[in-house]
Formats: sequence, C-alpha cells, structure tokens
Amino acid sequence: MDEQKLTKWLAAYKRSWEQQDADLFVKLFTPDCEYRENPFIEPVPGREFHAFWQALAQRQQDNRIEFEILGPASGNRAVVNWMATSTRRETQERRQGNGIFLLTFDAAGLCSDLREWQHAHPVGAPLEKRVFAWPKS
Repeated sequence: MDEQKLTKWLAAYKRSWEQQDADLFVKLFTPDCEYRENPFIEPVPGREFHAFWQALAQRQQDNRIEFEILGPASGNRAVVNWMATSTRRETQERRQGNGIFLLTFDAAGLCSDLREWQHAHPVGAPLEKRVFAWPKS
C-alpha cells in the first residue's frame, strides 16, 4: 500500500465516520476483516460491520477526525495516528480521542485487519492523575 492509496483510503474512512455512512464504511474492508478497537474487547467480524457502524452512529454525532501517517507504509501494513472529537447523543458530552491504527491491506487496497489502541476523555478536561506515585527528585 503506497502513501497515495493509503491517503485515499483514510479520506474515505474519514467520510464514513464524519457522515456516519455505514455503506461506505463496509466498502473499505474485506468481508473477513476483523476490527479490533481495543485489545481487551472481542473483535467485530466483517459480517457485522454495517450494524456496528449504525449502532455507533446512534451513540455519536458531530464527528470529526484527522489522521497522521506515522512513517511510510511497509508492504501491506500501515501505522496511523488519529485524532477525533464527537458528541455523545445521550448526554451531549463532547469528547476527544487519540489513537493508533495498525492497518493491513489486501492486494485490492481493502483493509483485511484493523487493530486499534485508543484513549478518550471529555473535551477541555484536565489531564488525568496517575494512579500511583513515585519519589520526586
């Protein structure tokens, strides 16, 4: 996956997330892809992507996302940093997130595996305190 194709794929992902377009989202992945949004949560199988994206759209609105490609793609893999904001529909809480995608692509340019590590908190909230302390020098 060269950088131009990756940039085009990311632009389509951005549209699918910001416009909450489940049909476009599904077209970016192979049918057997797994979406691992957290290493400690079971992956979403490709056959459930449409329903997954629609359920996400019911929880969020005003989505915005930007990407930074972290170095050149290597073979069929790419590492991308994303920075996003969205509003939770139920509470109207505005949240910001930052995460990493490890993307694997097939020969046709479809994502065949997505692994994600992410963190989010309310927009404007102070940094969280550490859960442990150490001697300060």
